[in-house]
Order: sequence, then structure tokens, then C-alpha cells
Amino acid sequence: MPSITSTLTARFSATGESPASALERWRATTPDWLPRRYGEIDDSYNSVTWQWKHTQLVMKLVAGGLFGGTTAYRLTALFEDDAAGGSRITVNGQADADTRAAIQAAADSYFEGGLT
Repeated sequence: MPSITSTLTARFSATGESPASALERWRATTPDWLPRRYGEIDDSYNSVTWQWKHTQLVMKLVAGGLFGGTTAYRLTALFEDDAAGGSRITVNGQADADTRAAIQAAADSYFEGGLT
């Protein structure tokens, strides 16, 4: 049965690391909470976006998925200066239930973190 996902916002920090450096690190080695099925689709000077398109098995069986039924999960990480020599990282978007739970667990481990 399909699940309805809502938009999430998670906050992370990179103490002592500039936003540009933190962005490059996240690009080179994606966070542990992000499954490999999410691929990088967009980048800018201060953000990176990952996406995973998922078609449920039932929709794949119905005319080879020609009638839609695909869900696109997209997450964007924005890297900003925290005014204390580090970076504030805000992740916005939608994720499947397992990825959302992993993001929440990771964000909850940060002092300024959390998931809303």
C-alpha cells in the first residue's frame, strides 16, 4: 500500500568547517543516512540535491509502468555559514519512510539538529 510522505526539514552542523568545504565533503561522501539509490541530480555553489524515483511493483506490472505510479523523492541540502566558524546544513524535501527515519535519527544526534 502506498504511503503518503510529508515534507521534512532536518538540521545538521559542521563545526569548524566552512560551508564550501562541508558541501564538497557531502558530495564526495554522501551522509550515511542517504541510501545509494538516491542519485545527485543538481548542485550549486551552496547546495546539493539528490533524487530517487520509485515505481511500485503493482504499477510496473500494469502495462510496464506506462500509466505512471512513480514517486519522486527529492532531498536538498543547503550549506550556510553559522557565524561561528562552521556551517549550518538544512536538508529539505521528501523521502521514503526508511530514509526519513534514518535522517531523523541522524539529525537528532546533533545539538542544533532535529527533524520538523
